[in-house]
Amino acid sequence: MIDAELQRLTGEVRELLTRGLEVLARAEDETTPLRQAIQDLEGPFLLVVAGEFNSGKSSLLNALLGRELLREGVTPTTDRIQLIAYGEESVGRVEEPGLVVLQLPHSLLRDVRLVDTPGTNAVLEHHQLLTERFLPRADLILFTTSTDRPFTASERDFLELIKRWGKKVVLVVNKLDLLRPEEAQEVLDYVRDQAARTLDLEPPVFGVSARQARSGEGGGVDELEAYIKRVLREEAARLKLGSPLGVLLRLAGEARARVDEEVRSLERDLETCDRLEALLARHERRVREEFRGQTAQISAEIAKIRRRSERWLDETLRLGRLLDLLNASKIQKSFEEEVVGEAHRELERRIQESLSWMARAERDLLAGALDLLQTTGRPQAFEDDDPGFSQEVLRALETYDPEAEARDLHGLLSRALQHTALAELGAVGLGAGLAVALHGLAADVTGITAGLVAAALGLSILPRRKKAAQRRVDEGLDRLERELAQGLEATLEGELARSAERFRALYRDRCSEASERAERLRELASALDKIERRAGALRQQLALATP
Repeated sequence: MIDAELQRLTGEVRELLTRGLEVLARAEDETTPLRQAIQDLEGPFLLVVAGEFNSGKSSLLNALLGRELLREGVTPTTDRIQLIAYGEESVGRVEEPGLVVLQLPHSLLRDVRLVDTPGTNAVLEHHQLLTERFLPRADLILFTTSTDRPFTASERDFLELIKRWGKKVVLVVNKLDLLRPEEAQEVLDYVRDQAARTLDLEPPVFGVSARQARSGEGGGVDELEAYIKRVLREEAARLKLGSPLGVLLRLAGEARARVDEEVRSLERDLETCDRLEALLARHERRVREEFRGQTAQISAEIAKIRRRSERWLDETLRLGRLLDLLNASKIQKSFEEEVVGEAHRELERRIQESLSWMARAERDLLAGALDLLQTTGRPQAFEDDDPGFSQEVLRALETYDPEAEARDLHGLLSRALQHTALAELGAVGLGAGLAVALHGLAADVTGITAGLVAAALGLSILPRRKKAAQRRVDEGLDRLERELAQGLEATLEGELARSAERFRALYRDRCSEASERAERLRELASALDKIERRAGALRQQLALATP
């Protein structure tokens, strides 16, 4: 890799890592491994040796270093991570819990630090945890397995973990001296094939015998050491830059998966919000449609008054009743008894039924919402809080009082009608308004009666008086029906608006918060996706830039 190209890639990698830290922090995800990987960019090359206990990790390191510096055994002898660095004298110290630093005077350590890790299948649980924590810092991993147990299930799982961190892996099959040549080749081929399946690429595979190396018989360790030196000479810079990119890809991928899952969960919640809004819209449409049946009953009552008034005028405004027509109080009383009668009470009953029907409609809405929640599941945004949305709807349903609501609606209707012609015409059961209105009609009849006195001298005007009286009655009843319908409709719309406000108050804040959070998370997922794609592209450039 030429210097100019290396400098360009280094700058782009550092810029991306910084942006990745910011985006991961926004995602409230763990950033420590990435921060450590960024710090390690300035440090020496880090070669991690991993594998099951008794696979020969320590013996391999001893063979590479040419000295018996690390303990070996058939049981887990390495209970902590050992970081092996260059020093003029052999010195060991515990740097932090679980980490021992060894300084050794070996030329190989001038360019690389070696890490001896606990076995992947170690008896003590913290062994594996320490190993997993240390993986993000590795620039190259020597993964050891042995011919007596090549590529076990735990080794496969551990390679899967290495793969997720995007590390370069070199496989070392130890104890090759235990097999005949043809058997050794068969094991090497098997390990190579299984590793390729696990890592989705074919890694370098070396067969060694650490025991033979220590006895001066070679054992394949020289070839491994030469390979490591070549990597340090030709690929170190690329691997150092690729290591934090692998960490970034892992963390960004995990964060995006979590964010995507939360977005999906929030979208399910928002679907519930949409269903609740649709439920409310259907409820309002149904109530308005059924309201026509309520007003039709009231119109039917007014039609009865109209028919009675027509019969009354036919019976009253005739020559045979001339003396009665001269008695205004008698005519008014007759009109009230024969035309109005119990109409005001019947209208009041119909109106009260309509108001009670309106009040019960909100209870039906709450019951529908509860049924919707029970049949579509329990959305997270609606159930994470206490007591939960379903419980709030149930409580609202249990505490809803249709009778009290109907009384409130009656008051609203009364106030809506008090300044209209209905207050004068009455017949709606709102106090004395009915009697006052019909008294006005009776006064009209009395006027007609007075006219009949003159009709005794000129009977031709009686039909015209009767027609005018009927017209006055019809106009009054038309206005009564129209303004009563308008008043009821205004009351209905007001009740629907109040009902919708109470209903939305149960979920509005949750839905608003879910919508806002989903939007923020979508933006975050997009940022993480861009981070991943750019990190992948840079890793490809690093690979292509290799001489």
